[in-house]
Amino acid sequence: MWQILRRNPGAFLAALLLHLALAALTLMGTDWLANTPEQYGKPQVVQATIVDAAAVEAEVNRQKQAEQQRQAELESAEQETERQRQEAERQQQEAEQLRQAEAQRLAQLREEQEVLERQRQAEQERLAKLEAQHRAEEQARLQTELELQAQEEKRRLAEAERNAAEQAKRRAEAKRHAKELAKQQAERERMEQEAALLLAEDRRRAEEEARRRAEDEAKRRAETERRAAEEARRLAEEQRQTEERARREAEEETLRQAKEKRKTEELARQQAEAKRKAEEELQRQVEVKRKAEEKRKLEDAARLEREQLKAAEAARRAREDELLAALEAEQAAELDAGRAATEIDQYRIAIRDHTRGYWVRPPANRRDLICTVEVSLLPGGEVNDVKLVHGSGDPAYDRSVIAAVFKSSPLPVPAGRLFNHFRRFNYEFKAEN
Repeated sequence: MWQILRRNPGAFLAALLLHLALAALTLMGTDWLANTPEQYGKPQVVQATIVDAAAVEAEVNRQKQAEQQRQAELESAEQETERQRQEAERQQQEAEQLRQAEAQRLAQLREEQEVLERQRQAEQERLAKLEAQHRAEEQARLQTELELQAQEEKRRLAEAERNAAEQAKRRAEAKRHAKELAKQQAERERMEQEAALLLAEDRRRAEEEARRRAEDEAKRRAETERRAAEEARRLAEEQRQTEERARREAEEETLRQAKEKRKTEELARQQAEAKRKAEEELQRQVEVKRKAEEKRKLEDAARLEREQLKAAEAARRAREDELLAALEAEQAAELDAGRAATEIDQYRIAIRDHTRGYWVRPPANRRDLICTVEVSLLPGGEVNDVKLVHGSGDPAYDRSVIAAVFKSSPLPVPAGRLFNHFRRFNYEFKAEN
């Protein structure tokens, strides 16, 4: 029972309330008057509480709903836990992939070190054989040469180790640069997708607006045609009435001719009637002309309105194009501001590595020499001029640096606006690198 209470307290509470309600109903239904005062003596007063069955049922339903809500919350918490577990597994898989990639890189570095070690051992074996061959003939000279060779070997090994470290550093820098380029490419693609979505949404809205205006224009055109048809029917009816009037006038004229003996007053009245009808006809013709003029003005106003709508649509599209161009320019400026410094540093490192590959170290040259030259470039990275700004104190070293810069033309430089940073720049060359 305690396990049921821990797992489902709502059900336990509902059952307890139900039992209490049943007990209360049992107490209320008991006949306490069956025991007479003669049998028990003094009557006893029993205090009972009336329990409303509807309230009990409502409380039970509320407890059930609360239990269902708690169950739903537990299920939601379990789903959230499962999602977090899946997310943790995915992160663990990504970490495992990174660890494997790092292990592969370390294995490659170890293989390269083993190759260098084997080369060093082969070189030592060769020197040992040469030493054995010449030991009998030139013991004293060989001793001196052995010391010189040992020093040269130490220098070569140090140079090999330095080259290996430089290569590892370059590989790490290239890897970091590749990651940054991939990240920038992903960001650029995301922004292009967002711009495409915005452009598609604007195009959809423009098409919807054009469709709505076309429907309005069609409705106005239909209304104009309907009014023109009604005007044509009215004109036809007036023409029919005119013909009918003319026919009646002809009949009246015939009757007038047949009744020449009518009185002069009747003739005058008929003439006055004819004059009035002529005036009405003239007024009708004037009214027709006025309505035709109004119709022409309405058509001109409708044509002018259509032209204004077209002009407004063209202006709106121009404004949308300007806003889109401004948005793209702003986004491009934000991207350029964020990555300009990084790209400039990357290109400076690339220029340093590129020119160092063409540099020939002068004999008896110290490793602490530094000189600064001013490099002028043409578009595309072609070296236009190299001037010495701060010499190292060793003319041979300064000349070797200037020659290396000229030999390394064209230099790896960016295109577009970033090239302005390299059109004329100072280049500090250190012998110890």
